[in-house]
Amino acid sequence: GLADYLAEDEMDALRMCREVVSHLDWSHEGPPPSFTPEPPVHDPEELLGLVSRDLRQPVDVRDVIARTVDGSRFEEFKPRYGSSMVCGWASIHGYPVGILGNNGVIYPESAEKGAHFIQLCNQRNIPLLFLQNITGFVVGRDFESEGIIKKGSQMINAVTNSTVPHLTVIIGSSYGAGTYGMSGRAYGNRFTFLWPTAKVAVMGPKQIAGVMSLVRRGQAARKGLEFDEEADAEIVRMVEERQEADSLALVASGAISDDGIIDPRDTRTVLGLCLSVVRNRAIEGTTDYGVFRL
Repeated sequence: GLADYLAEDEMDALRMCREVVSHLDWSHEGPPPSFTPEPPVHDPEELLGLVSRDLRQPVDVRDVIARTVDGSRFEEFKPRYGSSMVCGWASIHGYPVGILGNNGVIYPESAEKGAHFIQLCNQRNIPLLFLQNITGFVVGRDFESEGIIKKGSQMINAVTNSTVPHLTVIIGSSYGAGTYGMSGRAYGNRFTFLWPTAKVAVMGPKQIAGVMSLVRRGQAARKGLEFDEEADAEIVRMVEERQEADSLALVASGAISDDGIIDPRDTRTVLGLCLSVVRNRAIEGTTDYGVFRL
């Protein structure tokens, strides 16, 4: 984890150097950097087919990024480390932006990478875009031994104390504590939008129904009662249906807790307008995060 990039040869190393320098805060005392707007190489119309209604079907967030940013160019940060968290720099309608997206649950190394990237964007005064499709932080004894709580809290610390503008688009799941690591709705982002496929809840329907079933089963065992499997199956079905309905994007947005549902094909245009709005005042990042446990 000590190296951020791995070059194949000298020419590849020079290319990486040019990309890194292009995103440095080289105009700190002058106007913010800007790039020439250009359409993505990949057609934004294809966004309609990327995310399934069944959110258990994986989607590579890089495919979403490639259909959103200028020229489909994305300078990825630490691509071979913590791969379930995709981080990197790009521009949208000429405005530079740092992007974080999910390719699965957040692992310890993913959280560490995300925290590092958020700090870099604050040092460079670059707005942050979070593309949420998250079911939470990884769980399990082995991951706890690897420091998921400690490293997960580092990422939440970085998100909480970050002072550059945050834009969030929920493209799929937004479940559990992972939503806080990805600058969820509770953080008062400058803008938060949902795709029609978004699902927002404390837990997924099957997960919450399963946990409640385990609780009922444990209660019956402690009382020495026979567990009614048929009744439990019916309760599980009702809980799943209710949770599925309550987590829909229309319900979440109807509570006026975000800025609305957008057509995936309009994501680039909407984000370009938002970035132009946040650029109306000086963007000042922070280096004050308190104590990070190491």
